[in-house]
Amino acid sequence: MNKILIDFFNRTKVVFITRKISLAMLLFSGIGFFSVNNQLTQSLYAQNIKKSGLTADLLRTYNKGLENQQNENFYLASQNYLEVVEMNPAFSDAWLKLAECSYKLGEFDLALRYLESAELYEKENWVIQNLKGMIFLSMGKIDEGKAIFNEILKKYPNNIDAHFGLAEIELYEGRFSGAELQYNEALKRQNTNRKALLSLALICAERGRYEQAEVFMRQVLESYSGDSEVHYLAAIINIMKKDYVTAEKHTRIAVEINGDYEKAYNLLSNILYQQGRFGEVIDVCDFLIGRNRNNSNAWYIKGIALSKIGQNKEAINVWSTGLSINPQDEVMRFLMEMEIRENLSLEDSRRNIWAKYHIENAKLYETRYDALGSVYEYQRALMLDPMNYSARIAYANLLEINGMHELYLEQLKFIKENSSASLSAKQSQDLTDKIEAFDSLLEKTLAKDWKIDAFYLDKIRWNIAVFYEDNTSSFIHADANRVVAKAAADIFSGVAITSVKTQVTPVSGYGEAFANARSGNYDYFILLSLSEGQNDLTLASTIYSGRTGLEVDKNSFYATGNNRFSTVLRRFRTSVLEELPVRGKILARNGKTVLVDLGKSEKIQNDAVFKIVKKGSIRTADFGTGLYCKDSDVLGTLKITRTGEEVSEAIIEEHGFYDKINIDDEVVLVSMPNNGNNGSNNAGNPIDTVPGADERGNRALAVDNAGESGQGALIVDEIKNAIERPFILELLRNIY
Repeated sequence: MNKILIDFFNRTKVVFITRKISLAMLLFSGIGFFSVNNQLTQSLYAQNIKKSGLTADLLRTYNKGLENQQNENFYLASQNYLEVVEMNPAFSDAWLKLAECSYKLGEFDLALRYLESAELYEKENWVIQNLKGMIFLSMGKIDEGKAIFNEILKKYPNNIDAHFGLAEIELYEGRFSGAELQYNEALKRQNTNRKALLSLALICAERGRYEQAEVFMRQVLESYSGDSEVHYLAAIINIMKKDYVTAEKHTRIAVEINGDYEKAYNLLSNILYQQGRFGEVIDVCDFLIGRNRNNSNAWYIKGIALSKIGQNKEAINVWSTGLSINPQDEVMRFLMEMEIRENLSLEDSRRNIWAKYHIENAKLYETRYDALGSVYEYQRALMLDPMNYSARIAYANLLEINGMHELYLEQLKFIKENSSASLSAKQSQDLTDKIEAFDSLLEKTLAKDWKIDAFYLDKIRWNIAVFYEDNTSSFIHADANRVVAKAAADIFSGVAITSVKTQVTPVSGYGEAFANARSGNYDYFILLSLSEGQNDLTLASTIYSGRTGLEVDKNSFYATGNNRFSTVLRRFRTSVLEELPVRGKILARNGKTVLVDLGKSEKIQNDAVFKIVKKGSIRTADFGTGLYCKDSDVLGTLKITRTGEEVSEAIIEEHGFYDKINIDDEVVLVSMPNNGNNGSNNAGNPIDTVPGADERGNRALAVDNAGESGQGALIVDEIKNAIERPFILELLRNIY
């Protein structure tokens, strides 16, 4: 017996001990004949641990790291492993664990560096290679990752982790059936494999195959009923089925098994919110905040629960605290700002503090030469704090730089009338001088020539409804679909030509949305949904005709990183406006000369041609985008000859034998001039809040999108090249 043990230790290498240390500790803990009570085995174990450079302190630190990693405390685990490799740089498993933690934290370059250190001691280790492949996938290097997994399978055909990696590639590329095949291959090789069973259950649920998902979940629960993560994922699958009662049961089991399972508590608060049990939601959130004040999700959902029971000011305070912890949570910020605008007085001093976030964002966009982003952020700041001098003057300066002098003057006059008391003597004098100068400069404008107050025109031509269904695919922000629907309507508040409304309650589906849109006489209606990961999100939208119910357009907008919520909303707004034809009406007429309510602010140029249509005779096309009217209702055509900022002058070029053209008759864009830049147009202005199509629904106006050259072009490329990840991918990746 003793000879066997001596031979065993003599054959053991340092690397073997460092990689298999957990097994060795089990062997010497009373399993079989390897008893820790045997003095010889204790002595031999201690001698070999000493030879390999491993000490009791090192092992304690390493095991503490394992415990922290298992509990998803990756920062603490990383600290433990760093202490280990400082004591013993040859401990390859600690380097591997460091790489795993960095991978979970999204530090992919750092994870690769740690793997390089591990490979110094175990170059052919397939565990290291599999992790490297997964890191490459996360970095968007799909081909490199695929090559690693295929190479592993050549050497080790039964390696299930390589199949998991190939499954993720299939999901990246939108092939759910391919991913399912790879997970089934893994399951063939290990029919009780936890990750394979859970992954198949999630994929089936995501595809709506709930019975098959239930079969896989029953299999995994038979073998892992005491596993908190299994119950957590079972809860998610039941949320997808809208079975909140069963979801709550599994979540409560998860937190009973692991009282520190913060994600499960977060999910429980979400489930309770879906059931309308707002008091219990607040209790769970208070418990979470008491344990971890930095849990921004708890602050978010506590705030929406408070707003649901009418405690709006308390909700604002809660969200304000949450945003001090996580300033980049734009969903929480949007809800807070909506409540501020609706429930706090304009004199509330906190408005100035909250507006600073958007002012700083605007300045950041300016450094990236993104004028559209700057304008958007200044507008958001002014919605919060209309009297904010720094936001108002910065916004005005952007207008002046881009030749919108009338609008610039209006902003200066607003400051003079509403904020003069807060200005210094120099600021006040400078403001007065600028107003006098521009008043003189703009004494003869097109609007004044026709005696029209251009800034109080009703330009609304399009009525659009936004609907949403209950969300079963977002587990970051509760009620995300309702929030994004409200935000989608709100982002059109700066678009003069549209009126966009959101239904407060969810619809059961397309049928209810169509019925409501048609009864409300909306031109179009939109169904929205939001799916989220920890660091990315996807906004899906489908536009339908409010008259016929036929699908007009379908889009998906993906963004990652900071400002992702506002990014997808702005891209959504642009996509809708691109589909809408440019429409206006005749304001005044003098012989063959008419004034229309379209100008530079709508990106109208001289020589643009419009069709004149009898008032009330235009309707949306039966199919696709564009407009329809009877030939008998077409009264003539006109060509723009002089553009102002809000109005333009035009010449009637042709009409029928009888002149039937009157004030309030509508005009619809037929074509824009071929030369995209003449002396009187406004093509270069940063405008992304106007319709862009002609009468047939074809794109007629240039679409601004974060600039077309320089750093702006790089931003556009970054958006286009971003890899959209299915929302379940993050769940699958986190399964151990």
